[in-house]
Amino acid sequence: MKRTLTLLMLVLLALCFPLSAAFAEDAQGTTIYGDAATPHCFYERMVELPDGTLLATWLREFPVNSGWTGMQAPQFFASTDGGRTWSLRSEIAPENDGISKDKLGMPGLFVLPQQLGEWPAGTILYAVSDWDTENEYTIHIWRSTDNGTSWQLHSQLAARAGRSTWEPEFAVSADGRLVCYYSDERQTGYDQCIAYEVSPDGGVSWGGYTIVAGEYEEGWVPGVSEGNWRPAIHLYEKFGFERYGIQPRAFKLKDGTYLMAHENINASPNGAVTLRRSADGLSWGDPRELGSLVTTGADTAFQCPTLALVDDGSPCGRLFLRGMNDSCSPSLCFTSTDNGDTWSLIDAPLTAVRNESRGSSWSGTFAASGAKLLELNNYFNGEYNEIRFGTGTLYGDQLIVSGADYKLVNTASGLCMDDPAGSLEQGTQMILWTDNALKTQSWHLEEDAGAYKLRCNYSGLVLDNKEGSSQPGSLVRQWEDNGAPAQRWLLEACGDGAFRIKNVQGGLYIDVEDPQELLHAPLVQMPLSDSAAQKWRLERIYEIVRLGSYNIGGTFIRHAADGTVRIDGDFTTQPLKDSEWRAVPGLADADCVSFEAVNRPGYYLRHRDGRLTLSQDDGTALMRGDATWRSVPGLADAGCVSLESYNIPGNYIRHRDGILYITAITTQLDQADATFRQIKQ
Repeated sequence: MKRTLTLLMLVLLALCFPLSAAFAEDAQGTTIYGDAATPHCFYERMVELPDGTLLATWLREFPVNSGWTGMQAPQFFASTDGGRTWSLRSEIAPENDGISKDKLGMPGLFVLPQQLGEWPAGTILYAVSDWDTENEYTIHIWRSTDNGTSWQLHSQLAARAGRSTWEPEFAVSADGRLVCYYSDERQTGYDQCIAYEVSPDGGVSWGGYTIVAGEYEEGWVPGVSEGNWRPAIHLYEKFGFERYGIQPRAFKLKDGTYLMAHENINASPNGAVTLRRSADGLSWGDPRELGSLVTTGADTAFQCPTLALVDDGSPCGRLFLRGMNDSCSPSLCFTSTDNGDTWSLIDAPLTAVRNESRGSSWSGTFAASGAKLLELNNYFNGEYNEIRFGTGTLYGDQLIVSGADYKLVNTASGLCMDDPAGSLEQGTQMILWTDNALKTQSWHLEEDAGAYKLRCNYSGLVLDNKEGSSQPGSLVRQWEDNGAPAQRWLLEACGDGAFRIKNVQGGLYIDVEDPQELLHAPLVQMPLSDSAAQKWRLERIYEIVRLGSYNIGGTFIRHAADGTVRIDGDFTTQPLKDSEWRAVPGLADADCVSFEAVNRPGYYLRHRDGRLTLSQDDGTALMRGDATWRSVPGLADAGCVSLESYNIPGNYIRHRDGILYITAITTQLDQADATFRQIKQ
């Protein structure tokens, strides 16, 4: 009887006090750098040093946006705690070596995995392109033998011949020579090609110029003739050494072969990422071949690829690839378990939001560290680009992303871990509840020294083991974040995509109070068992959504080039992006929701004069009110969603003759027209 009354009270409270829908925030990671004085930061590069330190660098200005002048001196940031905190470690002053910093860009960063010449394993090389026509060489290399604390000019290569080179990347060939690959615009007959030079002494001297990829046309003159397809580069290999995080972009696969990914500008499809293979890192086949596409069949990788290999113990390991303009959701990237023969989609450590005019999410980088995938990328915050770092840990076929939002679904019942009735009270015991897509079931995972904090997105409190108890039956509750081990939880993969969740301090597992009565059961901690009630699926909550019409199948809310908003048929090509929306906290009220166009950042779905349109956020109260919506259960189907105007209550988004309006709802047809299926990307 007591249990029945308790459940009835919870149901009544939930009905009386509707809770916000569980739209997720971006996976934003940790912000390392951001300065309005250098707003176009991008071209991030990162390596893991032999002692586990992460070293990162990036361009602090983009030369195209500064008239090819005014570049900032290269800086290097380091983290000794896996990326949780970062500090400035050093800066290169090119002027000390007679080189102007004003036209330096597109860097490469590499750690020698073995001794080459007189330079021991662990030596760091930093290479950068130079567009200053007064300099004899187009690529300069600096070295550090003290973990990036100080730098000395190491060598120069790629003698200037009219135009420039781009994006130097390193590898070690099968015969033990250092290879520098780069995009080359200097060669007659090529718009751009990928080439390399080799060094027998660890990068002191260079020679053996060889073209890897490019479309040759006799008589073609750089800067004069019509452009052929232009390859740009990202190379990947993997040595069989103990540390697999040595990066960037130059590793040998586990079978000893080499893999290269590069974009193809002016090819079809324009900018698509393709792969090339080599047995030794030197011979790559016919340069005129475009290579094989990185595609799932439905989604394709585009432009400025980055690669990393996480060694999961399988024969091939798991490859991760992302381009800067992929056709998939910005929360996803490409993955392969067969050395790049086939690809599928998987969560990415950061949500990469493209903004062409700002260079946002241009040319970030992946790295691997044990079972972790690391990402360094940039994000336009509305004023300038910020450099952000994110991590994901591989468990079988799932990447659990630190800083992302998840539902915790019990495998025995299909019910979700829930903050009952949206309690804001410390000490509230968590329960199982029917999936309702509310914030009470949305949990923000934050990695903490190999374990996780789980923060309820409704209450802001974290999952807690009362008094750090090791007694069976102790409560699973929420409490203010105090940094105690009792608030840290280990994920233990147990097959079929499920996890057990173990408290760090108490050593017990999240379970249900009465395995025979799972529905809405309170959660407790118990010793390890094989019970399905101890197993949980972590289902990512994505903020990218499509809103499909409830009563006209196959149509979605989309914006057009002129800013009009309508429902229209499904899309399989670029217009798909016109129907993708980033669900963010409401511009006028964070407990509501606003919809930002994925392919037009800064533009939001709003009403004006009774019709829906796409408008830029101008910061005014009117615009922000017009672009804010209350998400409620679908008026025609509670399993869907309806969107009520924030500043004109009682008016809902509905379609009529293909056009979107806000109106009062009176008839059954109105209700159906105002109901939408929410499809998360």
